[in-house]
Amino acid sequence: MHKHLISIGFIQTNADHCVYINPETGVILAIWVDDLVIIGKEIKALENTKQLLHDEFEMKDLGELKYFLGICVERNRMEQSIHINQQGYINQVLERFNMQDSKSVSTPIATGTKLLKSTNCKEDVDTQVYQSKVGSEMYGMLCTCPDIAYGISQVSQHCSNPNSTHDAAVKRIMRYLKPTANLGITYKGKDGLNLKGYSDADWGAGEDRKSISGYVFILAGGAISWSSKKQSGVALSSTEAEYTALLQAVKESIWIRRLLQELGREAEDDKVIYDDNQGAIALAHNPEYHVRTKHIDIQYHFVREQVEKGEIELVYCPTEEMVADQMTKALAKERHWKLCSLMGLEDIELSSSQSGSVEDAGKI
Repeated sequence: MHKHLISIGFIQTNADHCVYINPETGVILAIWVDDLVIIGKEIKALENTKQLLHDEFEMKDLGELKYFLGICVERNRMEQSIHINQQGYINQVLERFNMQDSKSVSTPIATGTKLLKSTNCKEDVDTQVYQSKVGSEMYGMLCTCPDIAYGISQVSQHCSNPNSTHDAAVKRIMRYLKPTANLGITYKGKDGLNLKGYSDADWGAGEDRKSISGYVFILAGGAISWSSKKQSGVALSSTEAEYTALLQAVKESIWIRRLLQELGREAEDDKVIYDDNQGAIALAHNPEYHVRTKHIDIQYHFVREQVEKGEIELVYCPTEEMVADQMTKALAKERHWKLCSLMGLEDIELSSSQSGSVEDAGKI
C-alpha cells in the first residue's frame, strides 16, 4: 500500500505514518489496517484517487463516511459541522456487561473518590472481566469521550489486582455512559482552525502522593487530543506538578502543529497553551535556578527551551475556565457539564443507519 501510494503522488506524513497527502490534488488519505478514509475538496480528485487504488487492490467503496471503527460520523452541510460519537459501540458494551438496565448517573466518577490499592487478594472480582470492562471503556475514551478520561486513568491503575470498590467505579462509568451514548464531539467549520491548548495538574492527588497531569487541545470548537495520566515522580510543590504537566502538553502541541503543517494547514494561536498556575508560567520564563526548583529533572526544562525559542507561548487561565481540570480530578455535576460543553461535547441523536455495530466499520 505504501509503495503504491508513493507511486501515485502521495507523501507520507512524518507526524503520523498512517496519514498521506497528495500535494497536487490536496487529497488526504488515512489508513487503519485495511480500512481507508479519503478526504478532499474536489469530487474529481477523490474519484481519481479511488480509481487508482481500485486498479491495484481489490476494494469496496462504501460511499460517504458514516461509520468507521465504531465511530458514528454525521456531517451537517448547512451548519458546516461534523459530529462524531460512539452510540452503537457504547450500547454494545453496556449489553455485553449487562449494564443496559442500570441506574444512570450524571458524572463518571463521584466527587472525592479515591481508589486505593487492594489489600485483600481474595476478593471475588474476576480480574479478566475487570480488564475487559476497562479496555472496552478505554476505547470509547480514546475516540470520542474525553469526559471519562480521568475516570479511566483511575480504574486502569488497578487492573492487576482489582477489588469490589474498583469494580463499582468501573460500573459507575458505564452507568454514566448509558444516558450519554449520544454525546459526542462537534467540530464547527465556522469556528475556523483555531487551536486552544489547556494544561493542568492536581498536586499530590494519588495514594502514593504522585500528581495527576492532564491536557486538552481543542480545534474548530471540538476536542482533538486529551490526556489524563499520573506523573512518574513525586512533585514537591504545586508549581512543580504544573510545570511537569506542561512538558506533556508542550510535546503534544508541537506534534499537532507538525501534522497540520504537513497537511498544508495552519491553525490560529497554535503556539498558545493556557495554564492556571502563575508559578509554573514564571518558572518556564525564568532561566535561573533557585533552591526550590533546582532539583527538577532536566527533561522538564524542555518547556523553558521552547518558550525561549518562541515555539510555545504560555498564557494564564483562571481555574474556573481551565478545561483540562476535567482530566485531573472528579468534578461536581455542574462543573463537569460546563467543561464538557467547552470541549465541544454535544448530545445529538444520529439516524438509525449511523448507529450500527462495530462490524459495520466503514471501508472506502
